[in-house]
Amino acid sequence: MKKQTRSLILKIVGSIAILTFLVTRIDWDTEKFNAILSQLNLSWYLISLTGVIIVLGLKSIRWNLLLRSEGCDYSFKSAFIAYMSSFTIGLLTPGRIGEIARLYYVREEKKIDFFHSFKTIVTDRIFDFSLLFWFGASGLLFFYKVLGNIHTLYYLLITGVVMLASWLIGRIILRMFKSDKTYFVFVYEAWTEMFDRKMAGPWLLTLLSYFLFYVANWFILFSLGQRISLVEIGFILSLMSLVTLIPITIAGFGTREASLIFLFAFYGLSPETAIVFSLLQFLAFFLWGGIIGWIFWMIKPVKISLIKDDASKVFRLFKPRNGKNTEISGEN
Repeated sequence: MKKQTRSLILKIVGSIAILTFLVTRIDWDTEKFNAILSQLNLSWYLISLTGVIIVLGLKSIRWNLLLRSEGCDYSFKSAFIAYMSSFTIGLLTPGRIGEIARLYYVREEKKIDFFHSFKTIVTDRIFDFSLLFWFGASGLLFFYKVLGNIHTLYYLLITGVVMLASWLIGRIILRMFKSDKTYFVFVYEAWTEMFDRKMAGPWLLTLLSYFLFYVANWFILFSLGQRISLVEIGFILSLMSLVTLIPITIAGFGTREASLIFLFAFYGLSPETAIVFSLLQFLAFFLWGGIIGWIFWMIKPVKISLIKDDASKVFRLFKPRNGKNTEISGEN
């Protein structure tokens, strides 16, 4: 059995095991679940379906700006098609190697080497993880009232200051141990350039895209007749997103529901409400977004084998050979 097949089977088993545990261990009421689902306000939910297109569209503009910062004049239209397609490929491939598809799209049209094109994808993900960690860490502190019963914005401010200080300390440490090794140059550039003046646009787009992501999920909550503040729904969604990154289930099934049941309990919401919200959120962003991305993939397809070829170069970037790091910065 291939490693990828074995990994997929284990993730499916993991999802089933977690979901079974949740249903058998909580006070589950099937009739209540059906009642919540039947009372869905379809108007609010349909509005939320626009969220995935807008959010991924803004992120494609951010990635385009990152490419331009590397001297690659890539069109916004091509960047959008590549971003949407890679989103779907990421859902269909283990380890979300579909993100690498963007490398092939841009390198097929433009003369940009692997080193710099891959750096734009890593930087793109750093923006996402930074914001998720910011809101997620703030939310965790807020739910447990670590800093007392202060406003949510104070939690965001304090956590943001700590994260910025950590980045500055990391930059100082990297400068102290600066090396010309390819992997070190890659990490050093990606880390130190995060707060360059040229990154103002990508940061603004990150804030805007996640604001709209939280708003779209806010609408899903409205469709269920529930009200939670926008900042707090941001805390919940960020923690949920971080938990689903744990690679033990398929498409986050199980870990997503477990995290939402736990977090919704802070508001006295039932497990049934959490599960319904989880299913609706999955349909609105992953399934619906995947279908749209699949259409773009059909318009401009890319072979999975080519994606895997670029994925192998990622490992070569960080894997030394004969005591030296593989130099691939000049490859096209």
